[in-house]
Amino acid sequence: MDFGEKRQIIQNIADEVKILHPLLDHLLRNIEGVTGVEYKHGPNEKGADFIVTRRDVALERDVHIGVIAKKGKILSNFDDIARQIEECRMPRTMLGGRKEGRLSDVWVINTSSISQNAQDKILDTYAKQSIQFIDGEKLTELVDKYADYFWHSIPSPVGSYLQEVSKRIEQLDQDLSVVKNLGCDNFFIDPDVQEYEKPQYIKSYKPKPPRFVNLIEEVVRHKVCSLEAEMGYGKSKVARHVALHYCAPERYKHISVIPIFSTFRRMAEHHLSLTEYLKIETGRYGDFLAEEQNKILFIVDGVDEAIGKISGWDVYLKDIIREAKCTNNFYLLLTSRPLRALDESVSAFVGSNRLILRPLSLNKLVNFIEKATEKLSISRRIFEDLRRSDLFKQLPQSPIAAALLSRLLAQNTNDLPSNLTELYSKSIENLLGRWDIDKGGCTEKEFKDAEQAVLIIADYLINNRLIYIGELEAREMVADWHKKRNTNVPLDTLFDRVFEKSGLLSIDKETGTVSFSHRSFGEYLYALKNVRSHSLIDPAESFDPYWVYIQFFQTGLMRDCEDHLKQLLAFEPDDEIRKWLKVIFMPEFILAGYQTDYSVVENNIYKLFISAANLYLDILKGGSATPLTELPEMHLLWFFQRIIRGAYGFDYFEKAITSTILNIDQSILDQDSKMYALFFASCYAAEFGDASGFEYLSRNYGAHRLPLPVSIAMRLEQETNKDFSKLPLLKEHEKRLNNILKHKNEKSKIDSIAGSKAIDDLFDKPIKSK
Repeated sequence: MDFGEKRQIIQNIADEVKILHPLLDHLLRNIEGVTGVEYKHGPNEKGADFIVTRRDVALERDVHIGVIAKKGKILSNFDDIARQIEECRMPRTMLGGRKEGRLSDVWVINTSSISQNAQDKILDTYAKQSIQFIDGEKLTELVDKYADYFWHSIPSPVGSYLQEVSKRIEQLDQDLSVVKNLGCDNFFIDPDVQEYEKPQYIKSYKPKPPRFVNLIEEVVRHKVCSLEAEMGYGKSKVARHVALHYCAPERYKHISVIPIFSTFRRMAEHHLSLTEYLKIETGRYGDFLAEEQNKILFIVDGVDEAIGKISGWDVYLKDIIREAKCTNNFYLLLTSRPLRALDESVSAFVGSNRLILRPLSLNKLVNFIEKATEKLSISRRIFEDLRRSDLFKQLPQSPIAAALLSRLLAQNTNDLPSNLTELYSKSIENLLGRWDIDKGGCTEKEFKDAEQAVLIIADYLINNRLIYIGELEAREMVADWHKKRNTNVPLDTLFDRVFEKSGLLSIDKETGTVSFSHRSFGEYLYALKNVRSHSLIDPAESFDPYWVYIQFFQTGLMRDCEDHLKQLLAFEPDDEIRKWLKVIFMPEFILAGYQTDYSVVENNIYKLFISAANLYLDILKGGSATPLTELPEMHLLWFFQRIIRGAYGFDYFEKAITSTILNIDQSILDQDSKMYALFFASCYAAEFGDASGFEYLSRNYGAHRLPLPVSIAMRLEQETNKDFSKLPLLKEHEKRLNNILKHKNEKSKIDSIAGSKAIDDLFDKPIKSK
């Protein structure tokens, strides 16, 4: 749309009160220097449709301006405008009744032209008043600059809200960007979003490939969606991207989605319902629910950040999920790290459409780094070397890892990290100015002081389970540390390095709070403080959801830590959640301490498979509080082996397959525990294309001695990996299993598992009903 067309739209405004006034109400607030706008149109307006308060920087005082708004042309006959200008001289109350005074200026705004004759007469008649004219052409320029949503013919209250939210999220994106100052702040690599995987142990075995979805469309197809991903996978970035997508005026015109963006913690702290939060966010713009076509999309980020910090968070979560489902036009997107309790599908996110952010593919990971560094003239050979390097095999394929690696490449392509902890270590040193020392941009003392300052802030936030603190409080903490020391680094220089230059901290000017720009920065720094002070997290806390990532970084900072890993392996949690977290996270701790003697792995990880087997059997026997008893037994078995594969399917563990299977078999255990532990270890081996575990079970126990669910699962595993089905021992296992099933159901000709009525309950009947 060219300027002439826009000019015509302004000229064609037909309703002064319903169209022009709402447009000006938003536009005037955005003009530089304006600190307040009051709408005064009506019988008590005293000439001014609006009163604009603007700060005079030179004189450091507020100036109050009366605005007269008119549609159409202003010619020499301007009696109505003359009356309003005359009334603008009158004293009045302003600033919501807090101040009495007079207007120092008058702006006359209209949608068309103002004749020169009219301007001259007005200026001559009211020579003692300061009067400015804003005609249709100038108004078009202002709308183009401050309210361009108007060109899309959407209501001004909606357009004003969308523009304000868009600015806020863009600023948040900029504040939290790990790649800022590389000249690529606005790029976004679309991640793959997959529907939560359904159980694949089913009677008629036809495995379905994962269903990938378009998140933008998915969030308004389902009343409730939950998006889960591990640390650094970009959940918050994706949530902001969804909100920005729906802030675009042209999209509202076609689909009428209004995004409401918030953090879960902010809402849960005050236990605000979705309706209450909607009023807080949009109340000054109008009642968006009054228009039936409007869809209100609540984007609530960081459910996991409330765990352990807000009592009743799970009850509140269920309340807002229920409200979204029961309220017309409400839609809800939740983001979270995986909650790590294996009953999620039947508890916290019950009834939601569960989605998972997939790791970036190798190509997307390289594309991310190329895009982030495209203005830095980095040799193409660097990217080809990265594709082939061990670094890419060891680092998580996540946006945070790619962003941090991009920053390091921008500084130094010859000293790359070897794992995630080292990536954080080098990146935080880089952000705090360590690599600027040789360039003269930072001194060694300044870097050391800045590092100590962020360690202090991390210690306070993590120990008190806070996400943010007041900016003044944070500065006082740093200042208090600084005044007790004589480091010769000026406090202002330290403040500038920590709060402005580093990018580690994000300052919210609106609320006056400060937080780490990525939660994992605080977790790494807290771990660094612990390692340096030899005050590691107690093993009893290491498998608490709040502390697991900190323990991961602690272990990574130690690297060669045999005694530390043995302490973690020896610790026996006394509650179900920690037992699960040990099974899931212990492999990550071992990977972090990769320089430790490998015998620790070969001689110990078998215990974790035994723990998994005991947890599984507890659920079967009713000894568990988990709602997983609502699943059929084969679905539960699939769920467990899937968790095992995800946790142990790293190349680092492949060497320990044989010792793990033998150690389990040589352990003194009851028969069921041993069989299920061997099965889970066999699934971990199968993740590397190794069928030796299944062959071991077939050769040493056979279908007649194995629990029936294990025998069936082994048969189904052959469907997943066709190479397994060619192995003689597994062919023999299939034959023996079929004979067992035929014996259980003599009348049925069994060609597959689906034909046996005797095992229907394993696939269809919830465990709790048996």
